[in-house]
Amino acid sequence: MRILVTGADGFAGTHLLAELSRTGTHQITAGAYGSVGRETDESGVRWVSLDVTSQESTRAVIAESGPELVYHLAGQASVGESFRSPQQTWEVNATGTLCVLEALRQEGLSTSRLLLTSSAEVYGDAAEQPVPEPTPLRPLTPYGASKAAAEMIGAQFARAGMVEVVIARSFNQIGPGQDERFVLPSLARQLVRILRGAEEPELHVGNLDVQRDFLDVRDGVRGYVAIMERGQSGEAYNVCSGEGRPLQEVVSRLVELSGTGARIVVDAARVRAVDIPMLEGDPTRLRSLGWSRTVPLAQTLEDLLADAKARTPIDG
Repeated sequence: MRILVTGADGFAGTHLLAELSRTGTHQITAGAYGSVGRETDESGVRWVSLDVTSQESTRAVIAESGPELVYHLAGQASVGESFRSPQQTWEVNATGTLCVLEALRQEGLSTSRLLLTSSAEVYGDAAEQPVPEPTPLRPLTPYGASKAAAEMIGAQFARAGMVEVVIARSFNQIGPGQDERFVLPSLARQLVRILRGAEEPELHVGNLDVQRDFLDVRDGVRGYVAIMERGQSGEAYNVCSGEGRPLQEVVSRLVELSGTGARIVVDAARVRAVDIPMLEGDPTRLRSLGWSRTVPLAQTLEDLLADAKARTPIDG
């Protein structure tokens, strides 16, 4: 199969490429923003520069690669950043999705299939927990709104028969390689600095009085593959564990695993203006495609700490 992955150098993208490369039978084109600095890597993946907000860039890549499958992962993924840069978030997440779909249409690739990575943030403060996919979309954040708009664009193309589109609504994916802008990698890095004596044994956190559905990214990308291969066009699938956990509990476990004995301190500067109190997903629809969770949370947290140790300079 000819496969295009947008946002291939991102957190989920790197794990997805590893998953797709295991078979060795796909022709994979990896699109990344800016200069990629390479052409083909050791796995045989071909890298290209791709700006999904540019119709010219997007159409050129799609025309050249002729993808049968498109995993559309490119996007602005930080809720916090979306409050600081709402217009950029919209352009990348919503307009970028339109550019990719329109390029497929313009190139006559109506038989292609696209997986659109959305987010549980589209649900907002949902009354029903765990949240099933038919729940109305009522986003509370600029990020959630941009993903809801991307879903509407994808659904319109699917209903019109222009491109097959399946939607993955990801809950909180975590694991090695995640950017420090996100809460658990940020805390893991703090703990490593504390462990090495570079900081006082105080872990500065934001609002921990929330409950989230955490899923290892390696299970998450396996979910993407299952949705792409067996999902129904026009439908959305929650990519989640089905188990909500208090963030306070998860952070306490991370501190315990670090062996630092750090004291948890709430930092007002880290508290979001809008924070959904509970988000727990119902993965029944995804499980019906033959997917199941394989990586326990304890293992994910251990891997997160190991990754933070590898990425944090010895001098702090």
